[in-house]
Amino acid sequence: MRFLLSGYYGYDNAGDEAVLSAILTHISAQTPNPHFVVTSGAPAQTEALHAQREYSLQGIGRDDFRSLWREIKNCDVFISGGGSLMQDVTSLRNIAYYTGLIRMAHMARKPAMIYAQGIGPLQKALSQKLTRAALNHRNTRVISVRDPESKSLLEKIGVRKQIEITADPVWALETKMQNAECRMQNSVWCVSLRSWLGASTPSAERDLVGAIRKAAQKDNATLKFLAMQPARDRALIVSLGVKNHEILETENLHPREIMALAGQCDLMIAMRLHALIFAAAQGVACVAVSYDPKVASLAKLIGAPVISDAGESELAKLQATASIQPPSTPFVEAMHAKAKSNAELAANLLSP
Repeated sequence: MRFLLSGYYGYDNAGDEAVLSAILTHISAQTPNPHFVVTSGAPAQTEALHAQREYSLQGIGRDDFRSLWREIKNCDVFISGGGSLMQDVTSLRNIAYYTGLIRMAHMARKPAMIYAQGIGPLQKALSQKLTRAALNHRNTRVISVRDPESKSLLEKIGVRKQIEITADPVWALETKMQNAECRMQNSVWCVSLRSWLGASTPSAERDLVGAIRKAAQKDNATLKFLAMQPARDRALIVSLGVKNHEILETENLHPREIMALAGQCDLMIAMRLHALIFAAAQGVACVAVSYDPKVASLAKLIGAPVISDAGESELAKLQATASIQPPSTPFVEAMHAKAKSNAELAANLLSP
């Protein structure tokens, strides 16, 4: 069976690559002899990183529309996701691109699935119109989202189809310790940052790091900084005065290995959504720094405190880290099952 997977892959983002790894693993467990064609910014890199004997894998340029049309016509199921594909914060082009591929699948009369996506924000009327049209089409057979807020947004803009609330596929990704540090020191706080475009002050990231250092010193904790997208995150971390020995090197690691690193810390403080999932899925307590509604939504789900800006009252929350509890084992097990249910929904599309 042939699946075409559309997503933000091939850009060295550990979160997105973890999503892809989980989707490939979970669907291949449900489907005999699957073949996957994956849209990617670096097709050869995607093939090298995600090749497994359980399935065959082909990367394809995400902007090679002639080849995309050929592969869509040849696939059995078209999958859009996971991740946060349908949002217009970065650009309206995101919506145009991803809904455009869904429309191509409709034209080829292929069953399409929205796979555990986080939807929104959809601030522009055109974004809402394109999303509504793509998802209401009869050939969009399954819509699953990773949080209740995404379902509510789709219903608000007029999507009339049944919408399943599942979970991000990474909740059920198995870790891999090879080439990763097997155990960090006692009492380690892991910090995952990204550029904070909506910060209240230009020095927000520096203020945040200062507050984290102060809280860590109070608790006698060691800080380690996790670059989820090394090419971008590492430069930011270094610019904030972080020393090389404090940075967890993630370049050339498989997302399973990066997830294993996250599981070795005692507390995760993160702006990156999947850094939080990496930790929470392994029973690590978390603090969310919410630069985006998707992070606040996840924090609510896992019961993590949220820092919403770089103001003194918000940063003061870091002083209460000793009272933060990790997600319960039953909760993590439930999210694990929901994450895997996406693959069952995809496999059922192959039924007559």
